[in-house]
Amino acid sequence: MQAISVQPPVRVGRPGHSIILRPDDLMFSGSLAEIPQPVNLAGPRSVSGASLRNGSAVDEPLDRFATAFPSGDRRAIASQWSKWLFHAWLSPTIAVMVLDGYSLPRQSADWGIRFTPDGCPERLWLSSTTVPVRRQPVDQLLAQLVCEELDDVVATLARHSGASVNVFWSNAGNLVEHVLTRLAEHPVICADRLAQARAFLETPRLAGRRNRLYRPVVYRVDEGSIEPQRLRRVCCIRYRLDELDYCENCPLACRSGKPAGEGR
Repeated sequence: MQAISVQPPVRVGRPGHSIILRPDDLMFSGSLAEIPQPVNLAGPRSVSGASLRNGSAVDEPLDRFATAFPSGDRRAIASQWSKWLFHAWLSPTIAVMVLDGYSLPRQSADWGIRFTPDGCPERLWLSSTTVPVRRQPVDQLLAQLVCEELDDVVATLARHSGASVNVFWSNAGNLVEHVLTRLAEHPVICADRLAQARAFLETPRLAGRRNRLYRPVVYRVDEGSIEPQRLRRVCCIRYRLDELDYCENCPLACRSGKPAGEGR
């Protein structure tokens, strides 16, 4: 079964648009089952894309999320929070782009994030169930996302936490590369669009500016190893939190001081 339903039922939807959400089935399945399905109701604990981009609604859920980490390094807390944010937002967005060549609603008032009571980003909400039928090249869709919405959100996170923008770009890139790996296992993947997305991560510059998602991870084969080790290029700084271990993809040579841990 195709993971994303984009074929409009008869007499449903606006002319020139396709349905992307249906209440009678799951949007994602198989290798994409870990991706949280977007919803069409904002809910009581949600913020709009506009408020994420300008920072007006970042501190409140981030403060709630921070209560789970009494050690209190806000930079590391914000980094962990951003991983859940990118999972809720970018995972379904990238999947739709690569599987079907469509962009989810991009106007900042037409999408947002729902949060759990403890401030953890939970899933994407969309004001509309339809997207334009016209497909676009995946590299063009990714460039628009990176240079506009994602650029604003990363700048906001850095401004509200004190962490480097490199940390948040690395978290976003790590997530995108992971989603592409999962997409490669999906039975209805379009090989051409997947190749475009992977080529995007190998493109150092976009229209004269740096591609901040360029090669976010490396695969290293150590002497005596059979399988390559997946390593982030930039540390996510979660080691600054007493409550967490190093992540399993940590690039730091000193990580042997703490065992690598699971988790986002």
